[in-house]
Amino acid sequence: MIHVVLLTLRELVRRRFVTGAAVATGLLIAATGWGFSYLVRIRSHGHPISHLEVLTMSAVLLILVAYLFSFLLAMAAVFIATPSIAADIESGVLLPVLARPISRVAVIAGKAIALACAIAVYTVVTGACEFAVVRAATGYLPPYPAAMLGYLALSGIVMVALALLLGTRMPALAGSIVAMGFFIVARLGGIAQGLGLHYGNQTVSGVATITQLLLPSDAMWQEALYRLEPASMIAAMSNSQQWPGPFFVLSPPPLAMVLWTIGWIAVAFALSARSFQLRDL
Repeated sequence: MIHVVLLTLRELVRRRFVTGAAVATGLLIAATGWGFSYLVRIRSHGHPISHLEVLTMSAVLLILVAYLFSFLLAMAAVFIATPSIAADIESGVLLPVLARPISRVAVIAGKAIALACAIAVYTVVTGACEFAVVRAATGYLPPYPAAMLGYLALSGIVMVALALLLGTRMPALAGSIVAMGFFIVARLGGIAQGLGLHYGNQTVSGVATITQLLLPSDAMWQEALYRLEPASMIAAMSNSQQWPGPFFVLSPPPLAMVLWTIGWIAVAFALSARSFQLRDL
């Protein structure tokens, strides 16, 4: 299994995923860093805005940047995980590998470990660089940056598990599109859940909760989002009678949802191994 892990990581390098991700992420961080540095130069009625206003705007903008990055992370997870198994099946690359004393379970387990680690490392490194740039430009740092990155990485691993499962049965392109479709449905379900809870509509919130249970990627995003929000922002939104919108949450999902997500990932990887065992190569 260790050999499969190393081969999978080497394949990511060969396909220039690492290079492409580094370049794209570097440009993203540079662009957002320039934008955040501009905040301290904003003037109101000829006078610089206060440091508190800079911190408030930084908090809001950082949440929006994280929201966009969550989509980028999901796409990265899907488009490296689905072809990892589907493309190898279609091309026949796995035939000589499986002819050796390597079980199909070991192949799936090795790929799952390598891809999950790659997504987790990508999330942590990118997030840490973004936080460092924002801190240098404005002096702002979110309340719980480490916890936020951990939950965001967990959201990405959910998409790796789903994409790997789909890749055992579907072509790479089709599996990637289906996985991203599920991701968008789960994200919309999270927004609908917030609306249902705010307006007291139990039917809407109940249906939305089911979508999050079926694919908990958005639940982990909400966990991450809550760790980005300053306490003053949460208090202000809680005292307001208006819906905070799709970019903010007033409370995180319960601990049971985190445990459900971990179990969901384990079950999805187990189903991937079983599906691959039954697949006729």
